[in-house]
Amino acid sequence: MRTSTFLSVAAALTSSVSATVYQGFNYGSTFTDNTAKTQADFEAEFTAAKNLVGTSGAFTSARLYTMIQGNTVSDPIQAIPAAIKEKTSLLLGIWASGGQAGVTNEIAALTAAITNYGTDFTDLVVGLSVGSEDLYRVSVTGLINDPTGVGADPTTLVEYITQVKTAIKGTALANVPIGHVDTWNSWTNSSNNAVIDAIDWLGVDEYPYFQNTVSNSIDSAYDLFWEAYNATAAAGGGKPVWITETGWPISGKTENLGVPSLANAKTFWDEIGCASAFGKVNTWWYVLQDAAPTTPVPSFGLLGSTTSDATLGTQQPLYDLSCANVSLPASLLSSPSTATTSGATATRTGSTSGTQTTPGSAGSTGTGTGSGSGTSGTSSSQSVSPSTKANGASTVAASSMFLACALFAGAALF
Repeated sequence: MRTSTFLSVAAALTSSVSATVYQGFNYGSTFTDNTAKTQADFEAEFTAAKNLVGTSGAFTSARLYTMIQGNTVSDPIQAIPAAIKEKTSLLLGIWASGGQAGVTNEIAALTAAITNYGTDFTDLVVGLSVGSEDLYRVSVTGLINDPTGVGADPTTLVEYITQVKTAIKGTALANVPIGHVDTWNSWTNSSNNAVIDAIDWLGVDEYPYFQNTVSNSIDSAYDLFWEAYNATAAAGGGKPVWITETGWPISGKTENLGVPSLANAKTFWDEIGCASAFGKVNTWWYVLQDAAPTTPVPSFGLLGSTTSDATLGTQQPLYDLSCANVSLPASLLSSPSTATTSGATATRTGSTSGTQTTPGSAGSTGTGTGSGSGTSGTSSSQSVSPSTKANGASTVAASSMFLACALFAGAALF
């Protein structure tokens, strides 16, 4: 049966790490006008997440892209005291696409946070990600979509990971699991195996909506998503795979058969979240609210555009988030399996190739701290298959697996 086929991987990998399964959202450090979020802004967001109607308080974790407070050089991000106050667990992020100077500042912010906040902070940390989609940005498809984009090759990323491990050695975070977040086709590219060897878990960002050279209607989203997850699990060789970003837009342009709408966003939430991932594998959804003052295109926010802190907690979700009585359609339960699993590994038998749209970034800017801002530009799609990665000789059936987490929402991501 399809459900057990896909989820045996998720359940096995999650249980191998912790009895606790984390569930939350992604949170950026600035708004789209580059105004830095304050502690009060983060508190309002974390409170709203915990109180989302229909979720029974399940969303109590936050994934951060950077350790640095917006518009500072190396001050610890104010999401930390907000998380302490709201008892929100943290998947920390070290922004690694800003070069060595940026990583040095990130590590300075991390070590300062450990000193300043002590175990009130460190007890909340469930993991630490060194980098986000850096391997994708230096791939052939990543550079086609954004020739000016900066990333990090495997050797550089491993060096950054080593630096972070050294920095937290002997601290209360010494045993925190360290990972890296990237696209599935970055993970399946064997030239990136050094990164897998250096980390404890793999984070995968997966948006079937953007896979616009294959059948990517909402009816195909479940298959596309779990094929990508299982491909990542196979590449990981038994290491846990965490879902670090996913979602379906409520508005924006149509990407081949991928149509943004409230109905489709709810279907994706029900099938990928409620019936599959939630409670089985660590998941950070994209996104609680769209950033302001410029609403990203496409828009993924469950609560629409950002409002004031005073009204944030009173907003109703744009669609029903309740997972009660949600199950997969019979068509998904009875269709032939596209992947097989054995224990904590997966062997992909289906196809995950295809090209995803990467929204343009003419207005995007960034800093070494990962606290940049941006506006989304026009979308462009590139089809390269197979693709030789810029950082290695191996090839992979290319899915232009989107630079969305750095571009389409701009400051919302950092």
